[in-house]
Amino acid sequence: MKALVTGGAGFIGSHVVDALIARGDEVICVDDGSAPQNDVFYWNEAATNINADIRDLHESVYHGVD
Repeated sequence: MKALVTGGAGFIGSHVVDALIARGDEVICVDDGSAPQNDVFYWNEAATNINADIRDLHESVYHGVD
């Protein structure tokens, strides 16, 4: 499965990304790092990480996402 996780570098989203990768899924993680409550963001290097606002992404990012 190919999954896209928005907010995937935050506390909850990063755990979702980790679980999907552990399950063997291909993961695209999108986060703009703007959450004021986060001092640290957790980027999983096994995911395709995109540091951007989801509203600014080209629709090709969503191609093939289950």
